[in-house]
Amino acid sequence: HIKFGEYDTPEKMLAAYIKDPDAYIRESFRLDPPVTSCTTSLTEEKVVTLDGRQITLPEGMLYNYTQSIANRDPELFPDSDYFKPERANLKKALTWNGAWGADDEHEFPRLCPGRYLSVDIVKAVFAHATGCNRELVRREERGACC
Repeated sequence: HIKFGEYDTPEKMLAAYIKDPDAYIRESFRLDPPVTSCTTSLTEEKVVTLDGRQITLPEGMLYNYTQSIANRDPELFPDSDYFKPERANLKKALTWNGAWGADDEHEFPRLCPGRYLSVDIVKAVFAHATGCNRELVRREERGACC
């Protein structure tokens, strides 16, 4: 369940977006990532406990893991259920098969090639839906209303 806290009106949400569109989008994706899980294969045989029984999983078996739950870790993201685009550690959120924008992003084995395109699409849709284009954002930064 997402809690919006201080961002409880459309006006406050718009102001947060105008202040820092990238942080707003990153926080949105932290709470509801576009890639919620990943599938890979076991590199070696593995024994796991399921329903109290030991099960052997063979090497090469496909398995799926949920990465989005890590974005709700309260130790890494205090008040993890709250929308807070001002979080300083948003680059640690797992969104597209890894931490988008992390300093070591180039070392991740597989990232979504469309992650930057999708952010540009979000910005275009937001601008269209709100009527808030780049020039209006620039005016807002100078103190005019969007």
